[in-house]
Amino acid sequence: MPSLLTKILKTLLILLIPVILVLGSARLLATDTYVVFEYGKASFPPDSYGFTSQQRFDLASSNIHYVRAHLPSDALSKQTLNGALVYNSREVLHMADVQAVFQSVLRVWHATFVLLLLMGLILWQKGERQALASAIQSGGLLTLGIILSIALLAAFAWQVWFDNFHLIFFEPGSWLFNYSDTLIRLFPLQFWIDATFTISAFSLAGGLLLAFIGSRWQRAPGKRRA
Repeated sequence: MPSLLTKILKTLLILLIPVILVLGSARLLATDTYVVFEYGKASFPPDSYGFTSQQRFDLASSNIHYVRAHLPSDALSKQTLNGALVYNSREVLHMADVQAVFQSVLRVWHATFVLLLLMGLILWQKGERQALASAIQSGGLLTLGIILSIALLAAFAWQVWFDNFHLIFFEPGSWLFNYSDTLIRLFPLQFWIDATFTISAFSLAGGLLLAFIGSRWQRAPGKRRA
């Protein structure tokens, strides 16, 4: 019969697997590669206020670099294009909030990754291979359930999902801008719709893979502990 420690570690592994998959997927999207992919879609709306394709990419890239590299706020507040400031004060404040959230997400992802490795190693060293395999399978299945629920909400009630997501992390209304503001021109609604479903797709793929690995591992022949 599994010990109390084994049960606790198994439960924690199951709960943390969706965190590592979802946050890891979100982290992959905060890259120049994803921006190039998104901007290159035929369905992606062009900027109707005058940015060239190269200007748009350069500004989006510097914006993402500001968030990922934890740069000071003047990296955006002093940025100019054709002699004019690129961002207004509300946009700069919002991006400072985005940077803080993203950096917190990175810390959580790193801490979760280390915890998963440690707990998996403990179960392995204790000889609880079946418990580890079961946790991997259950964590993958839990990820599938969570992501499918979120994806369905986003598909059928996008505004509800989008508003409530922002309310978790930001002050009410702080993420709302005019269509002529730079942030909306760089990252229009279509960008966030595509990003939501791309993160969902990556997370679903990861969940399916882990569920498959855990299931096969449990069925694999091997010695059982007495």
